[in-house]
Amino acid sequence: MPAYKDTLLALSSYPDATPDYVIDQAVAIADRLGAGISGLVQVLERKSFSKSYSHGEWLIDVPSMIDGALQKSADSAKASLERFEKTAKAQGVFREKLLEATSPLPSSEHIVEHARQRDLTFLPVPEMIGLDELFNEAVVFNSGRPAILLPAIAEKGPKSFAIDRVVVAWDFGRAASRALADAIPILKMASDVRIVTFSKEKKFRDHLPITDLERHLKAHGVDAVFDTVDVNDRPIGEAIERYVTAHKANLLVMGAFGHSRMLEFILGGATRSVLSAPPIPVFISH
Repeated sequence: MPAYKDTLLALSSYPDATPDYVIDQAVAIADRLGAGISGLVQVLERKSFSKSYSHGEWLIDVPSMIDGALQKSADSAKASLERFEKTAKAQGVFREKLLEATSPLPSSEHIVEHARQRDLTFLPVPEMIGLDELFNEAVVFNSGRPAILLPAIAEKGPKSFAIDRVVVAWDFGRAASRALADAIPILKMASDVRIVTFSKEKKFRDHLPITDLERHLKAHGVDAVFDTVDVNDRPIGEAIERYVTAHKANLLVMGAFGHSRMLEFILGGATRSVLSAPPIPVFISH
């Protein structure tokens, strides 16, 4: 299984800049993986704003609002890229910084294109869910590459940047298999790997015994603990969060089930939960 060598961090410039600790964590994980990292940020451009305003313009100083948004985006983009470059160079993993102009309703296409040409993309998940969530879904479902979701919420800020206690959500399905395969380089470095199946979320019949997965992981030098958790009547997202908290995990590996809601508005319960509010960094593949 090839190692990760080329990674990308998607930064935000508006309405809020990506927190510094998210930059620190992405750089630290890239360093741990032995990978270089590039930073990408989109900045609002003036020409994308319409020059025609509504009849209510006299109530609101629209040009000043636009100027303020443009300035905030430009300042945040500059500060984020400078912070990223300084941090990545200090760790010896800096590749490049990328600044792209975007409209008030940015397209995810540029982010997806860059992600397709990287081994792995780091995606911050902000407290206020909005366009960033759509971008994250687009990368997860359309890039063909794995991503790591990083909670960008102050109270969930990590106390360490380790990725050595890993939980893999396993349901015998295609998406879980893809995620497991993509995460093998990380699992091989981890000191504690737990493969957990959440029962009653799906029916597991006619599958190979779990010992076959154990054999496969051992062939890659991965010794894992295997668990089954009865979710009872709890939502699957809650069951996952309880498990990773109880076992002090610092990385969750899971497959993305469903399709991007930008296309079909269909997502599995666990996918919807982690894309909106990941409890810890989540390595996710489709």
